[in-house]
This record gives sequence, C-alpha cells and structure tokens, in this order.
Amino acid sequence: MPEPTADLTTRSGASAGVVSHWLAQEEKIDPSVLRRRPRLDGDREADVCIVGAGYTGLWTAYSLLRKDPGLDIVVLDAEFAGYGASGRNGGAVIAQLNGSREYWDSIGGPGAGVRMERAVQATVDEVGKTMAAEDLGAFVKGGVVISARNQLEAKRLRGSVEEDRAHGFTEEDCVWLEAGAAAERIGVANQLGARFSPHSATINPGRLVRRLADRVEAAGARIYEGTPVTSITPRSGGQAAAAHTPYGTVRAKWVVRATEAYTESMSSHRRRLIPVRTSMIVTEPLDDATWAELGWERHETLLALHPFLHLQHTEDRRITIGGADNRLPYRYGSKPSPDGNALPVVEEYFRQQLVKLFPSLAGARVDRSWAGVFGVTRRWAPCVNVDRAAGTAWAGGYVGEGVAASNLAGRTLTDLILGEDTDLTRLPWVGEPPRGWEPEPLRAVGALGIWAIRAVGDQAEDRTNKRSRLVAFANKVSGFSGHLG
Repeated sequence: MPEPTADLTTRSGASAGVVSHWLAQEEKIDPSVLRRRPRLDGDREADVCIVGAGYTGLWTAYSLLRKDPGLDIVVLDAEFAGYGASGRNGGAVIAQLNGSREYWDSIGGPGAGVRMERAVQATVDEVGKTMAAEDLGAFVKGGVVISARNQLEAKRLRGSVEEDRAHGFTEEDCVWLEAGAAAERIGVANQLGARFSPHSATINPGRLVRRLADRVEAAGARIYEGTPVTSITPRSGGQAAAAHTPYGTVRAKWVVRATEAYTESMSSHRRRLIPVRTSMIVTEPLDDATWAELGWERHETLLALHPFLHLQHTEDRRITIGGADNRLPYRYGSKPSPDGNALPVVEEYFRQQLVKLFPSLAGARVDRSWAGVFGVTRRWAPCVNVDRAAGTAWAGGYVGEGVAASNLAGRTLTDLILGEDTDLTRLPWVGEPPRGWEPEPLRAVGALGIWAIRAVGDQAEDRTNKRSRLVAFANKVSGFSGHLG
C-alpha cells in the first residue's frame, strides 16, 4: 500500500481539525497522524470490500483479520477514516442501544432483549481490552450518571432500575442514587437523584478511529480515502458483488456497507437510513479547583434529560456537551450537515444548558463547536444483515448510540461472513433490514413534524412534571420504542 503523502483534508478542502475537537487535538499532538491515504486508482479484486472507514467498517475489518489473517480486504471511504460520526461523537462507550426490550423480544422471542443488552454491556469491556492491547488511546471506565432534575425524571429513572431488577440485572449493573449520593459523584444543580451504571467509559473517539485504521492497515487491509462509492451491486450472473467509484470498481466475495448516515449518497441505497443532525461544543481546559467544585473527578459520562444532553469530562480537562440542540434535525433530501462550527444559536443554547447544570461555569469559555449526523432506520433501531446469495452485508442505524454497538456489529458481521454459528449471530438484531423511509416530501414533512411535536411534548413535561401525550404520540407514529440501558 502506498504511503500517505498529503495533509488530511475533506474533499472540499477543509482541514481535519474543522471536523471536531477530537481530530483537532490529534492534529495538534502529532500532525503526522492525520495524513491522507491515497484514493483508489483502478479496478481491484478482494475477498471483502468494506464501504466506510468509520467504526463499523474498521471494527469489521479488524475482527475479520483477527480470525483470518489471510483475507484480502479493501476499505473505501469517501473522505477519510473517522470523517463521519466516528470522529465527531461524544466519546462515550456506553451500554445503550435503541429499541426497547419489548421491541427486541418481538423480533427474537422472549428474553431476546435481555440477551441483546447483556451483549452490549460485555462489548464495553471488549472495546477497553482491545484499546489497551492495540494502544488505541485512553479508556476510562467511570460509568454513566443519568441525572434527574425534576420529579418526573426521578420517577422514570427509579422505575427503570426497578424494571432492570425484574429482568435479572443486579446492583452490579445499575443503581438509583438519592440526591446526596448523586451529588458525591457529580454536583449537578437541582439534582433530585440519578441512575448510575458502571457499563460506560470515556475515550477520545478521533484517536480511536485513526489508530484503528492504522492497525487494520498494518494487518494487511488496503484503505483508500477520498474514494466515494456511488453504488453497490450484488453478485449476479457469475459476477462478484461490487462497489463502484469514480476511480475504479472493487469486486469481492463480500461487499459490506458501513456508511451509516451517508448511505443516501449511494444511488443503490436510497431511503435506507436518514441522517439526523446534531452538534457539540467543548469548553476551555478547567483548573483543578473547578473540577473539585464540580465533584466530577471519576470521568463518568453524564446524561441529562429535558432536554437530552450528553457530557464528557475529557482527558485534557475540558467538558464536551451535545445532544438535543433546540432545532429541527433533518434536512430535506437527507442531506448531511456541512463541516465547520455549529450555528451560533446552537453554541449559545448548549452554553446555557451547561450553566444550568453547573452554574459555576457561567464564565467558562467555549473553545470549539462542531456538527455531524447519525443514521436512523425506519424502525429507529439498529440492524445487522447479510445476504449470502447477493454477497452483501451491512450494519448500522445506531441512532447516535454506536460507539460500543459498532464494535459488536463488526464482530457479528465477521461471524456471519465466515459462516459461523455463534451467540453473536443469534442476537435479535441479525435479520431482515427494515423497510425504507418514505419518499420526499413525505419524509421531510413526517420527520420534521414528529420532531416538532416531540419537542413541544418534552418542554411540556419539563414545565409540568407530568407525562405528555404528545411525546407518546410522536413515539408511536415514528416507531420509536425506547432503548436498552
């Protein structure tokens, strides 16, 4: 494989550091880490061609090569490894997955939801073990705190712990913390209590994805960046499955689609997933006295509700915050967000939410913001699928909860591609892909309408401390059933 030679930029010419704080940090520490790999320069053949060099694609390649080092694997990416959600996310390796237990049971039978949840929990430690073995960056397993700031949130979170107990989960998996105990972990303002689970860790996601790409390449895979795949064709008439690009075609025994929110860019896969926009900000580094005042020293992932927010205590002593950013998150035609900073109104909204959580941070400077997209299937739950006759496979639709789940998906795809019957291949997310999204303009009208209704319902719940029928209505119409963890 030729050595990378060019500075890492997007196809539009923006530097990798514009994509997220994480990649900017890597660029600052060691610019050589962010070097552009060459693009495809002609037709190729391979055992496996993976489209997408994010977590799903790279974990699949890594797992395949661990089990069968002799495989010839080609990875194609329209931009560069880590350009999408893998290089922009909140950095929480968390045991959560979209789709309620009831949803997974309806697909896989009684107990399937619990099996799915246990698999995701185990994946958190699997990621940590691999990161340590391969030197993929720091993995700090501080757990996750979901803070309750009103009575409705406290009731729901306390009830979720009780429901977990009824399904066989113990205090080793989750506990309800009364206000005093919750404050000892993180001093959130007006906190009535919190749900705590140890099954979560914080990472630098940009470092993970860039180093994982290096390890996959060192193991023998060929990675081509700046190579957009325009379509995938299945095996047919004696011809192998193929990934088609402007620079050549890769034919392989298996073509794996790992394109998540960017799937719409391929003409052969319209309406499979829609991209949902999201944004993040990161503060300046905070001094020891500030951290001591916040009481947030164990690097827990922090989640807040009404609005939904996720926060990380980063290894360089900052706070990142992202989540629901007070705007409609879908663009007509399933267009991804442009690169660059979040909108000023979004930056200010997140800053205000940060101060509500931690009033002492009113004077803290915001150093950077960025935007991105995550992928959503019509079921609002992820799926892993292989078509042996067609020689194609895919995984995705994590609805923003893919840092851990993508590793599990990569290992699951590996077993399926190799024809193995394992506990992973029997998980309920393995099966037929969900139906596609409605065509435009119905898709935009429906998606934006549902999000608007849900936003009004969330605000009503926060204001009244009562369940909103609008939220229940939006969930029912959209197909959202909840999540595990």
